Amino acid sequence: MAVYLASTSPRRKEILSEILADFKQVSPQIIENEYPFLSPKDKCIRLSKDKCIAAVNLIKEKDMVIIASDTVVDLDGKVLEKPKGKPDAYQMIKSLSSKMHSVYSAVSVYKNGKMYTFCDETQVYFDMVPEETILQYIDTDEPYDKRGGYRIQGFMGNYIHRIEGDYYNVVGLPKEKLKNLLIFLNIL
Repeated sequence: MAVYLASTSPRRKEILSEILADFKQVSPQIIENEYPFLSPKDKCIRLSKDKCIAAVNLIKEKDMVIIASDTVVDLDGKVLEKPKGKPDAYQMIKSLSSKMHSVYSAVSVYKNGKMYTFCDETQVYFDMVPEETILQYIDTDEPYDKRGGYRIQGFMGNYIHRIEGDYYNVVGLPKEKLKNLLIFLNIL
C-alpha cells in the first residue's frame, strides 16, 4: 500500500516522518476556495477534504492512502490568511499581540474508497509584541508564507507565552491524533 502526503510543506513532511517511515509527497493542485460563509473551523475541514479529493483524483492508484491537511488561524472568528505584503503582515502581528487565537488543523485520510476527517484546535496566547519588534520582523522573510504571519517554531514563538492543545497542530499536523487514526485504519 502506497501512502501519499498531499502537501509540499516541509513542516508536515517532518512531522509525518516521525510517525511513518515510508511515504511520498504530492501537490494536490487545487485552487483554495474562500468558503466565505463557513466558520474558520468548517473552512479548515472543507479545505482538507478538497485537498484529499484532488490528490485521489491525481494519483488514481488502486491500493493508495492519501493524507491531506489544512491549517487555519482564527482570530475572533476571522480567518488570518498568509500576509500579502508588509502592511498586511504588520496588521496581523499587531492584531495577535496580547491576544488569544485558535489554530485549527484538519486532516483527511483516504483509504479503500472512504475518507476519514478530524479537526484539532489549539489555543495560542501571545504576549504584547513591541512596535519596534513588529517593524523589524516584517522586514524578514518569515511572515510571508505562513497563515497568521508567524511560525510557532520561528521568531514569533518567543512572544507566545502559552498554548492549550497540541503544539504540532500549530505547526500544521496534529501528530498524536493522526497517529491514532493511522493505527485505527491499520496503516501503522
